[in-house]
Amino acid sequence: MTGGRPLYGALSLLDHQMVDRSGRDCGKVDDLELDLTDDGDLELTHLLAGPGVLARRLGRRRLGPWLQQVTGAGEDTRIPAWRISHIDSRVRLAVDSEELATWRTERWARDRVIAHIPGNGIDTDQDSDDDAPE
Repeated sequence: MTGGRPLYGALSLLDHQMVDRSGRDCGKVDDLELDLTDDGDLELTHLLAGPGVLARRLGRRRLGPWLQQVTGAGEDTRIPAWRISHIDSRVRLAVDSEELATWRTERWARDRVIAHIPGNGIDTDQDSDDDAPE
């Protein structure tokens, strides 16, 4: 990703909603993976997302594995920086949400928590998943 524009990671990326190529929410950016270039600059290589990543960032080592187990999320997500298509108030990705491990966590929260709030307008039957955690 040489020659990219400079970003302030904490302001431009961290905790921002990720959106897939179809406009579907697919998690939030929980951390960044950076490499040091030969010029001494930091270069974004991956976006990191998932309950384990966020919990580790917040200093909670036991919370991440528990959240992964409860939501059935499995692995955390590492999204290569070249899969970012646009950054504005959201981080728009050139990937389908179903390809990301964070999608299971988003669906779990939607189906188990948000769907039970009256007036939420969520149709949980629109994309049911037979292997979703119970």
